[in-house]
Amino acid sequence: MTDTNMNDTTKTSNSMTVRYVIIAGIIVAAFFGSYSLAVARANRASSAGTVAAAQGVTPIAASTGASPACACCGTGGSSEPVQGAATLEGAVQKITIDTTSGSYNPNTITLKAGVPTEITFTQSTGCLGQVEFPDLGISADLSAGATVVKLPALDAGTYGFNCGMQMVFGTLTVE
Repeated sequence: MTDTNMNDTTKTSNSMTVRYVIIAGIIVAAFFGSYSLAVARANRASSAGTVAAAQGVTPIAASTGASPACACCGTGGSSEPVQGAATLEGAVQKITIDTTSGSYNPNTITLKAGVPTEITFTQSTGCLGQVEFPDLGISADLSAGATVVKLPALDAGTYGFNCGMQMVFGTLTVE
């Protein structure tokens, strides 16, 4: 090989290396830029939710973006406790849980011990399209429409429920 061919090969190799370094730099910058934007949006939404709570506003405003989004499906939602109590209808206690805001509303429910329960969940998609009661071995699909989940008479205690991706949670407090 002549010196000219070696110089051309070296120049081509150096040129390719520089291109790869530039491309890698752009990818890293895009990643950190999008991450910073996501953190800033979450902080802004979180502080808006805190201000709303301090003003006595009910967390139902979650669907307007006042609370952080569900990490798995990107919908609005609230991780703030929203209290609810089942009403006794005959020999069964009943309550409806709204999932349209990307969270369970209410998400903290009080039940009476020893009484069967029917919880109606509104239709939902994404990770909220599935609800699980891990302590009870019960799960249900909510994607086809409003769904009634029937629970047996429970002993006093605390029982959790969550979405199919275990990112949105609720609690049953049985007294």
